Amino acid sequence: MARIGILKVRGAMPHYEELPFNMYVDRPGMIRDLDALIIPPGTLVESRVLERYGWLGREVWDFVERGGTVVGVCSGVQFLSKSINLNVRGLPGYVEGLGVLNISLEPLIVTGPVLVKVINESWATRGLVNTELGGWQAHTYGKINVLNNDVQIDGVSTITRYNYRNATLETPTLVSSRKYRVFGTMVHGILGPNSPISKNLFNELGIHDERIIREYYKLSDERAWAPREDAPRIPRIITVASTMTGEGKTLLTSALVHCLSREGYYVGVAKLGGDIRDLHPSLYVLKRPFKPWMSIMLRWDDKALGWVGWREALSNAAGLGLDYLVVEGVMGLLTGSSRDSEDVFSSTIGFMKQVGTDVILIASAAYDGVEGAIFRLRSYIKELIEIGRKPIIAVLNNMYHGTHEDEEVVRFRRELEGLSIRLMTIDALPISSKPEELIDLGDYEEAAVKISEESLCEHLIGSLGQS
Repeated sequence: MARIGILKVRGAMPHYEELPFNMYVDRPGMIRDLDALIIPPGTLVESRVLERYGWLGREVWDFVERGGTVVGVCSGVQFLSKSINLNVRGLPGYVEGLGVLNISLEPLIVTGPVLVKVINESWATRGLVNTELGGWQAHTYGKINVLNNDVQIDGVSTITRYNYRNATLETPTLVSSRKYRVFGTMVHGILGPNSPISKNLFNELGIHDERIIREYYKLSDERAWAPREDAPRIPRIITVASTMTGEGKTLLTSALVHCLSREGYYVGVAKLGGDIRDLHPSLYVLKRPFKPWMSIMLRWDDKALGWVGWREALSNAAGLGLDYLVVEGVMGLLTGSSRDSEDVFSSTIGFMKQVGTDVILIASAAYDGVEGAIFRLRSYIKELIEIGRKPIIAVLNNMYHGTHEDEEVVRFRRELEGLSIRLMTIDALPISSKPEELIDLGDYEEAAVKISEESLCEHLIGSLGQS
């Protein structure tokens, strides 16, 4: 049986979507014996895997130059590229990729469904010219620049929303090497068992039997979202909200799913709005794939931000028999609330008004100090109590310590105890990235596990038992 390996190192997400493989590559000496190598999505460049794993670049190059077949997906394309410009909002500039594909990548934020049109034929797109394939994009650095004739553009996507604005852009998303058997896609979801590109890959390997092809998806299937025997059941929903944007919702959501999963619960995750990059840390922790129902639609006037309505999202969660669904809010609790109506919602608080949900509210002391964060928590808790959504836990993130600050926290804790709300504090953690910018998924997982195991799980299980 042909050996298709998938890279499984820090920052790699081999289970983010259906991909064909029958073994994991996680140590030296494995690549040379493969028939094909999949470089999966994730944060391979941001996680500095070429530096962390000294053997990796050399072994991939040796494999490519011996005629090995390589497929890169999203972060895998960045890994194979010559350079990636990470300069978003003043972050560091260009970093080197492996250089197998003579392309560079520039910042281009796309987080939504797309159609990619095949415009040129390579071994991966044979027989598919003028065909459109459906998938999705979820990247920060996704604008491909071809640097010389060694690389062919195999497909382009017409994007209708990018860099947080509604506008149309046609951009390359499928590329192949003219020198090597290397193919890259910035579009997710086009390498499943029924994909024509996957069939071309298997044809290259001399595999034509549909039953054998299905065998290469068994490892993907092990982490799939499968309905439980007692499904459907209505999951308990926990919404993670913040007083402002950038206060730690994504990290806290990752810690929550780690805690609940560790306790033996079947837990899913969703995001209000369309920025599905915020889901990646939780999916990395859970080692499960993204699904469209995880992006819950908001309405901003005549614009839809997100993929599916909340009823469809919750129906999918119930159909799986999830015990819990953790929903990360959008920006601050009140952002967009002036657009809310009885029929539709445009904000996190609007979602809470329509859906029965527990609430965890977070505020960060990094902006205006411990005192400012407590003031915001106090004000927003009052607002939530008025709509019947009293938080089960309030979180003071990026806590720092001093005599006066600690005394203020003690007073606030007593105040919340009178309301039967638990207060949890998180000291500043050595994590400098966030999903919208330069993110190392390994950093996020380590921080999420630390928060979960040191304090969050105790608070959460206690609060859920009381409410």
